Amino acid sequence: MKNKFSQIDFGTAMEQATTALKVLSGTPAFISKHQLWKGFFDHKWIMIVTILITGILSFTLYNDIQNYISSNDSLHIDIDTDGFDAGIEMLESAILLSPEEAKAGLEKGKQKLSDAKDKLEDNHKPLFSGSYKFLILIFLEILIFHFSVGTNNILKNKNRILIVREFSRAQIRMIKVMARKWIFSLIIYVLLSVVFGILNLSVMTDFLMFFVYSFFLGFAFLDNYLEQYHFSIKRSSKHIQQHLGAATTFGVIASAGMSIPVIGPVLMPFIFAVAATIYGHEAVMEKELA
Repeated sequence: MKNKFSQIDFGTAMEQATTALKVLSGTPAFISKHQLWKGFFDHKWIMIVTILITGILSFTLYNDIQNYISSNDSLHIDIDTDGFDAGIEMLESAILLSPEEAKAGLEKGKQKLSDAKDKLEDNHKPLFSGSYKFLILIFLEILIFHFSVGTNNILKNKNRILIVREFSRAQIRMIKVMARKWIFSLIIYVLLSVVFGILNLSVMTDFLMFFVYSFFLGFAFLDNYLEQYHFSIKRSSKHIQQHLGAATTFGVIASAGMSIPVIGPVLMPFIFAVAATIYGHEAVMEKELA
């Protein structure tokens, strides 16, 4: 069976990465020139949502800083670790069915996954950990979509005015996209843990997972562009896979930027929403064949 990434042209991917970097470097000036923030608070409901989201992020950030500085564990936030439990059970079954020479490596993979689960439960830092950046995009999707559509209006000389229903559709779509990418990333994490556990190269798991998370993060920004042309998530996925270099580049830099306390989680999504839209426009992504 042919893998969907089997026809990756790494030369093209490098060119896309270069283009993405060029677009990103000019994005702040584009935002300033066109004053994309204007009209943002014309609707009261957007202002209310913005205040609520900012409050949630600020409260979470405050708790993270407090937990980091002190050893007080009284403020515990429950998170869903069912995926980790399923992965651990899968490894336990594999250990029972594997020959003796492979069991040691699988045990290491199981232990690494168990440690990751414990770390996630004991050090809940949603604004700084890789997968929780997905949640930030979900929370901020209404604002991200506003900037993406506003940018596309300028580039295409349109005057599309968003209504509440369109924001709702965009929000639901982002939840679906991020849920799928979370599941995919968890599967990839389990597989990498098994493989590199057997090879005694467990350190490679976190290294490669950083780029997996980054690609999925970049995917979300580019999907906002294709969503405006009524692409289904499946069709959007096929197109964005053809722009692996750009998606990964956006994701790597966005991931690093979103780790900056206070301003990173709030500012970076807007900048990359604009950058991804400019890239999609320049690459004419909406006119490519599926």
